[in-house]
Amino acid sequence: MRNETAWRLVDVALPALGLGLLLIGAAAEPRVLPLAWTALGLAFIGWVAEADGLALPRPGRVPIRPYGCWQTPLAFSACHAGRELLFSREEDEHGAWASEYTVRERPRGRGAEASLVLPVTPAGEWALRGHAPVAALRFEHHERVSYVTRASLERALGVRS
Repeated sequence: MRNETAWRLVDVALPALGLGLLLIGAAAEPRVLPLAWTALGLAFIGWVAEADGLALPRPGRVPIRPYGCWQTPLAFSACHAGRELLFSREEDEHGAWASEYTVRERPRGRGAEASLVLPVTPAGEWALRGHAPVAALRFEHHERVSYVTRASLERALGVRS
C-alpha cells in the first residue's frame, strides 16, 4: 500500500511543482516562471492525452485494455515481460463470476501493443499460462486509461494453479 501512495505522489508531482514555481515566480523570482509554465503545460498535455485514451508511462504500473466496464474488469489484456497476456474471468457453476482470472499468453509480435484485442483466432495461438486471483490485482483508472500495478501483476502471475 505504501508503494501505491508513493506512485500517486509521483503523479501529482509535476502539477504541484508547476504551481509551486508559479507562486515563487510571481512573488519573488520571475526567472522561474518559464519553468513553472512548462511544468504546468506538460501536466496539462498528459491529462489531455489520458482523457483521449492514450496510456502514458506511469512508474510502477502497466497499461491494460479492459473488457467490461467495472472497477475490476471481466477481462483485460496487457503486455508484460515480452508477452501479450489475456486475463479473463469465467462464470462458475452458480452463475457468478469466478474469483480467478484465466491467464493466456502468446509471444509478442510486431506491433503487438496496438493489436491487443480479444482473441478471435483459433485458441492454439493463445497458450494457457495458468490462473491469477482477482483479489491480488490492483487496478487504477485515469480518465479513459486503465492500469494494473506492476507489483500486483507480478505477484498474481507468481501464483499459479
